Amino acid sequence: MPGRMRPQLAPKVLFYAAFDGLGMLAFAGGAVWPGKKESLFVASFPESNFEAVLSLIGGGVLMLWAAAQILRKPVARQAE
Repeated sequence: MPGRMRPQLAPKVLFYAAFDGLGMLAFAGGAVWPGKKESLFVASFPESNFEAVLSLIGGGVLMLWAAAQILRKPVARQAE
């Protein structure tokens, strides 16, 4: 396929990928708390169910936002 371009890894994509990873860590930390009642990564976070729910919601939103930013560029390029 000679017309097919190879995707390039831009610094912006790496930036959004870092936020996606941070969102995954926050989501996982909040998801583990209700079952084990102990923190997954940071020693004192979360310490309550409220903090765990906030971590789940915040991590999920951060992951969705970062993934949308990563996918926005290729989709916009296809529309051209």
